Amino acid sequence: MAYDWKRLGKALKAARRAPGVDLTQEEIAEELGLGRSVIQLIEAGNEYRKPTPSIRAYASRVGWVDGSIERVLAGGHPVLVGADEESRAGQADAADPTADAGLPVRIVHELKGRGELLDTAVIPLGDGGSMVVVVKGKPGASPEEIARNLEAWREAHGQLLELDYRKAADRDERRDA
Repeated sequence: MAYDWKRLGKALKAARRAPGVDLTQEEIAEELGLGRSVIQLIEAGNEYRKPTPSIRAYASRVGWVDGSIERVLAGGHPVLVGADEESRAGQADAADPTADAGLPVRIVHELKGRGELLDTAVIPLGDGGSMVVVVKGKPGASPEEIARNLEAWREAHGQLLELDYRKAADRDERRDA
């Protein structure tokens, strides 16, 4: 999954400057026991493999609940501490594209799980049905590992499409007989 670190940096900066928080970079850095340069890197959208403890401390200090960092990185909005349950649910749902998808819990868990999204495909099953495939790599995979995963996926994708073509040919053969 591609995270939007610049979006996170802008959101944290806005939260730091918001009424009720209204801190300078120096003040928040001092409160968190960090250097100002760390705050500057976070707010500039520096990319990390995953949210760091410093980013989590920053988010907590500006009033974000757990999970807000991931919501913002994925394109959603943070949930503030003290937000009522209805507001929290609405904010979480807006940030979670799987919330109303009606997907099984196991699939939602895998989609939200760690690892980079490498590819997706929709495989026709005939008679209007289809299969959706999501290909993910392991967290922190090297470029070589990603390349191997994608090559394995290309092979599997070809086999899946071939199965569909054979099934369609068999159906046509039965119809013609």
